[in-house]
Amino acid sequence: MPTKRISIPQVAVQVPLALKGHLDVFEGVLQYMRLHGPWRLYRMEGRPGEQKLRDLKRWGCNGIITGPCGLDEAALIAHTRIPVVVFEPAPEMRAPSHPLAECSCMIVDSYAVGQKAAGFFLERRYKHFAFVGEGHGLYWSQERGQGFKDTVTESGAECVMYPRLKAKEQRDWAIEQPRMLAWLKALPKPTALFVAMDGRASQVLDACMAANITVPDEVAVLGVDDDPHICEATFPTLSSIQTNGQQNGYLMAEHLDKLMHGKRLKKQIFHVTPTRVVLQRSTNASAIQDKQIARALEFIWSEAGHRSIQVPDVVKLIGSSRRFAEIHFKTVVGRTIMEEIRRIKLKRVCALLAETNLPIGEISEMCGFARESHLAFLFRKSFDTTMSRYRKLSRHSER
Repeated sequence: MPTKRISIPQVAVQVPLALKGHLDVFEGVLQYMRLHGPWRLYRMEGRPGEQKLRDLKRWGCNGIITGPCGLDEAALIAHTRIPVVVFEPAPEMRAPSHPLAECSCMIVDSYAVGQKAAGFFLERRYKHFAFVGEGHGLYWSQERGQGFKDTVTESGAECVMYPRLKAKEQRDWAIEQPRMLAWLKALPKPTALFVAMDGRASQVLDACMAANITVPDEVAVLGVDDDPHICEATFPTLSSIQTNGQQNGYLMAEHLDKLMHGKRLKKQIFHVTPTRVVLQRSTNASAIQDKQIARALEFIWSEAGHRSIQVPDVVKLIGSSRRFAEIHFKTVVGRTIMEEIRRIKLKRVCALLAETNLPIGEISEMCGFARESHLAFLFRKSFDTTMSRYRKLSRHSER
């Protein structure tokens, strides 16, 4: 008997992959394919000779993953009546009248990214803040700047926003650079500087070097996307905000798969949110004037979430008696050494619960807790819920 032919879904992908955030989403799609595929992916990049949108049905396309596109393209995609999911629709694509408005989509919460950056710097007691946006003033860059500025303002501080670029400056970094140098020199020091994306942050670091501004002591620089090809190649290496794009790429692929198999689903919005700051040398400083306490805090922040550290380990860094160290630390920070260690440990636990499927026992061990029961007690006391329920709620909120 002839073997029954297996139908493999053919999926057109019309998403730019130049940015690390986009690649993370695409990796999530690939991860879903590895587990539940196979699929045939056809990347549409506008190359000569590739298939055209109008021919999607003719060549057997079963599903579409599209990014921002023009109105004519959107109308063509909608007209095919092939299942579609949209990655990062621009604001005009979210209007009810848009051809793809009813499609499920993934949206990056750029405002929350800005809030995350502000919280990171505020925790380090900075008094001066600044923001540099993407060079063309794109909407997601503006949202990141607004989230950063609003959070800083709510704390009682002020945020200096880098001016919008002129057309010539947008086209040529050499023309813009003198303005960037002058702006950086005029900032009060030390300043916490948030940049909308890693590529732009790399330019800021180059400008700091040209202006003889030391990073991170005078200006601490933080980017977005955690692109290793940028963050590891800058001097100093660049700290950056990581998002859960890969996880949401997986969920978006799962949703598309169900649509391709004929399931009728309501419109769903997948929210890409910031998860953590990946620390590098560009933020390896604190605005806390007491150098011993700042050093102790950096030690706690970098180590407590990954291994077991104790109060004596921190006291040793402060270089005094335990009693004096405890009193001095609480006076400066507002929390005891043990409270700060536990806070960082629990912060790491929350991130692992939300971002991974690791068993709670394994998370407990990874975060330096000797007993899972002790972690369970501390977690409920701190958050008034169980770890299992916290994980369930965090996953639900992302959907």
